[in-house]
Amino acid sequence: MLINLYETLSVVGLTKTTKADLQEQTVSFFGEDILVKGTDTFDVHCTHTEKSIVCVECSANVCVVSSCGRCLEDVSNAYQVDIKRYIDLDKQEAYTDNKEECESISYIEDCTLDVDMLILDELYTILPMNVLCKEDCKGICKVCGTNLNKSACNCDQTVPDPRMAVFNDIFNQFKEV
Repeated sequence: MLINLYETLSVVGLTKTTKADLQEQTVSFFGEDILVKGTDTFDVHCTHTEKSIVCVECSANVCVVSSCGRCLEDVSNAYQVDIKRYIDLDKQEAYTDNKEECESISYIEDCTLDVDMLILDELYTILPMNVLCKEDCKGICKVCGTNLNKSACNCDQTVPDPRMAVFNDIFNQFKEV
């Protein structure tokens, strides 16, 4: 959703509130495609605080569907994204309460705020890199690919000790054919 900030910038101290919702979209996160969707509408408060600085505040509930890191089943998680950013439109920078920690912005273009990009930028900072479907997920078999949470397989699961590899090579050399 796009919000035009020209009206807000007309008067210092003016606050404009807009109802917004997050569009369902598939994005890439560390090489994995995840589905991001908003669960309900939320308010975006834009306040003109100084010369070219706008304070943007919102709180959104977001649902993220990604793959389990072990068994590759889909996992759905809900996150609360709370945002308070001061955006300097002249410098194209944003900061929280500390002005020394500025960041470049990708969600403003020609005084138009892209709410979806703003939410995604904040969501990327709170998403875990590895999601599990359950804490004791068994994963998939390395040999046949069976989901071990659903059924067992008869594959040889022994992992040889790499320190013993030299001895295995010696024994294999002297095997009778």
